[in-house]
Amino acid sequence: MKGEHLPRRPQWHCQMCAPETPWPCHPARVRLAEAYARDRIGLSMYVAGLLFIVAVELPDVAPAELYERFVAWTR
Repeated sequence: MKGEHLPRRPQWHCQMCAPETPWPCHPARVRLAEAYARDRIGLSMYVAGLLFIVAVELPDVAPAELYERFVAWTR
C-alpha cells in the first residue's frame, strides 16, 4: 500500500501528503469517489462508519468538524 493516500492512525493524517494533512485528503476523496462511483450510498455508509471510529480516536475534535471532514463531501 506504499504510495497511497491512506490514513495514519490514530491521528488521521494522510501518509502521503504534507505532514498533518487531514485524511481524507483531496486525492483520497477522489480515489474513494471513483471506487464508489456506482454506489454513492455505499460510499456514504463507508465514510459514516469511519466517522464512528475517528470520533473515538479523536475525542477532542468537534463532531461537526469530523462530519464535514468525513461525510459532508460525499454529497
